[in-house]
Amino acid sequence: MEQNINWQTPTPIRANGARLAPFPVAALPPVLRDFAEALAVSTSTDPAMAATALLSSLSYCFSGVYRVQGKADHTEPLVLDSLIIAEPSTKKSPVISAVKKPYADFAQDWNERHKTEIFKRQAEKKLLEQRLSELEKSGEANADEIAELQTKLSNFETAGFRRITVDDITPESLADKLKQNGTLLMISDEAGMLGNFSGRYSNNIPNLDLLLKSWNGESYISDRATRESVSLKRPYMSVCLAAQPYVFDSMMSNSAFRGSGLLARFVYCFPKDLTGKRNYDSEPVPKSVSEGYKRLIYALLEKKFALPASNSREKIITLDGVSYGLFVSFCNDYLEKELLGDLAFCADWGGKMHGLLLRIIGLLHGVKCAVEGKNPEDVRVSERTFTDAVAIALYYRDQTVHAYGLGDFDAGTLQAERIIAKIKSNGITNIRQNDLYRQCRCKLFRNAADFDEAVNMLEDYGYVRREVSSGANNKPMVDITVNPRIYET
Repeated sequence: MEQNINWQTPTPIRANGARLAPFPVAALPPVLRDFAEALAVSTSTDPAMAATALLSSLSYCFSGVYRVQGKADHTEPLVLDSLIIAEPSTKKSPVISAVKKPYADFAQDWNERHKTEIFKRQAEKKLLEQRLSELEKSGEANADEIAELQTKLSNFETAGFRRITVDDITPESLADKLKQNGTLLMISDEAGMLGNFSGRYSNNIPNLDLLLKSWNGESYISDRATRESVSLKRPYMSVCLAAQPYVFDSMMSNSAFRGSGLLARFVYCFPKDLTGKRNYDSEPVPKSVSEGYKRLIYALLEKKFALPASNSREKIITLDGVSYGLFVSFCNDYLEKELLGDLAFCADWGGKMHGLLLRIIGLLHGVKCAVEGKNPEDVRVSERTFTDAVAIALYYRDQTVHAYGLGDFDAGTLQAERIIAKIKSNGITNIRQNDLYRQCRCKLFRNAADFDEAVNMLEDYGYVRREVSSGANNKPMVDITVNPRIYET
């Protein structure tokens, strides 16, 4: 084997995110900033992970209640869908769990407090249904009496046990849950449930309609042959998911996800991986900080849940004169040029960036007003809120350009990454190529020749070096030496 090799840092197989700017945590309202920073310290993670999860889940509190207006004929709902992409064991679960906890706690508390009222309303509806049934069976009722009861039933606002969060769910179940609740928050440390919508249980026929429509509150009707039809006037669902890179790869290569515009509806976050630099005895989130976050979520949800189920008018958040002028300048002078530059490679996402900026503006404004005890519709968006929102939007712009760049991969890239992962997971420094092939065997490699091409790629990029020697019967044997610097990255 070759000894004393002068190893250099290997060339990344894909573009890496080392130069991506950090999340502008200072742009968040203090209550969110404090929690994001404290949670990042507690879990030894990049604050970007917590900040993105906070903004995305927080949008549930405002969905169906507010829209933010750019101009007279352009408004956006406050829905922010996010996808956090991080390697295994990078503390995705504890971060998502901490962000999610107040929502789960509130739903449980609210249902317990309103249990008697809920059962009473359910009983009242059941009595109306019984009266209608008895009237129809009696043969003595006229059409007016039956129509009157049917109208009462159709207008009856059933108070049910409220559901806020959903995790692994099918498109059919999602439609039912949205019909019962109006709005939902899909939050999970795994994004695998999106496979349910790409055809996992429907003969590979994608069913993305509701995911697409619930991003913007568009009406949805599902006519089913075997079940009752579902009609949703204004469904909203905020999506906050964390995923491993392989899940992200499969999403980017899914023609249904990409062609439908689903991927263009997400903001992307590639948090910095702090593995190897983490401390177990990190400071926990201070109680005052976690309680402040909980109070904010509870206050927003109390206000949202106090609205009648029949409420169909969303309140409008407007920009003041200065922030409106800055928004117009951002769209005309910056964004239009960007669509011909870096955003040309993710034009589907870039075409929605002005709407994304409005959504972030509305979220920051809504939180600030909640903290100050004001109604967001009564206070116009300030210049400071606008500039904070721009800083966050530009962060997601850079992350998305990076995300779409990663999506432009081929089979050789995946094969090479599979080999690197196996080498690193087993701590390999020297190995015979045939032995490594046996360890890496999977559907990515059609045969040994296919594997050899992937090793060629790794050698070209400086991850390994090979030495050929003669074995038994002069059969060539290939030994692989691994670049030790891959364990530093």
